[in-house]
Amino acid sequence: MIFTLLMAATTLVITWIMATAPSLASPGTPLGVRVPKAYLSDSAVTSALAGFKIRTWSCGIVATAMSLFAWKLPLLAALPSLVVALGGMWAYASQRRRIIAAKKAGGWFNEVETSIAARVFTKACDSPEFRGIPTPTFPWVTMLSSLLCIAVGAIIVASHWSAIPDPVPVHWNESMEADNWSDKSIGSVFFSSFAALGMLCLFTIICSFIAHSEVSPRSERNVKARVRNEANLAVTNTGMGVLTLLISAGIALMQVTGPIPHYQRFNGAAITTMLILTIGGSIGLVVFLLYKQSRLSEQLRGIHFPDDDKESPDNDHLYKWGVMYYNPDDPAVLVDKRFGTGMSFNYARWQAKAFLVVTFVILVGSLALPVILG
Repeated sequence: MIFTLLMAATTLVITWIMATAPSLASPGTPLGVRVPKAYLSDSAVTSALAGFKIRTWSCGIVATAMSLFAWKLPLLAALPSLVVALGGMWAYASQRRRIIAAKKAGGWFNEVETSIAARVFTKACDSPEFRGIPTPTFPWVTMLSSLLCIAVGAIIVASHWSAIPDPVPVHWNESMEADNWSDKSIGSVFFSSFAALGMLCLFTIICSFIAHSEVSPRSERNVKARVRNEANLAVTNTGMGVLTLLISAGIALMQVTGPIPHYQRFNGAAITTMLILTIGGSIGLVVFLLYKQSRLSEQLRGIHFPDDDKESPDNDHLYKWGVMYYNPDDPAVLVDKRFGTGMSFNYARWQAKAFLVVTFVILVGSLALPVILG
């Protein structure tokens, strides 16, 4: 029963994060549509944002109800997540079209003066108002701690190798009783560790990109957007590092309690702890981002920027579905996310395609390697 409730809570948290995404995005691009400052409070925009939240939550509540029963039916286990994902996409696409239609009908960008800001670093600004605004750094402490957690879990299991039964349990039912077994092998025993390493590699690459590469704002092209984007990326990297550590600790705990008979009585508690850490960490990350963005907005409100009276250009045509930036004429490789927070790619560049290939290889490899070694 506890596990079922945790799965339902997970579905609700995913729904909440999706519904909160517009609050994390650039203020001038509600639902991925470039809107002038004067029209951000237009009824078409506000009603579309409200409609997005209502539709997202409606689908999420239905998915949560389904998750209370889907756990007992393996073939339907993925259905709640699919409902949330498809529901969120439907809410986004349908409400986004409303803003696009209103912008086109009202000629919102007609006779609006636009400009593109030059590259600016907060560290280059001598004004004392910029003090305290963070810049992206790699989260070494949390990433290395994550690797340590995974290694400790694997070492403990390796030291008890002779005590691990053959076959080894690999799945547990709602009552936390083993209901599926596999032949004892490196792949079956250390599956959790391989999956955790794949996750860690992927998050490490993303955080490294953010910390060491220039992320060019394209959602809004003014000076304030550049400063805000740099600070948001710094906060995102910090939060991702903490979330990675929490998930790695949970997986390491499951790695120890799953195959070793002496610790298997704690396996239910380990799985519950893993879900609580993941859910709590995800909620904490979003709350942390919202809090930092609020503080940053207050800090930037008192600073006058030279292009405050100008608008960034309307570049909706350069975004696929309002999400994926695709501009062959732009040399930028990394850009800010149009919807949500963090970084994305200019998918017209070869580096973006290479990243997708590497991500696919890491994900498939982390799942396939245990099978190969088995």
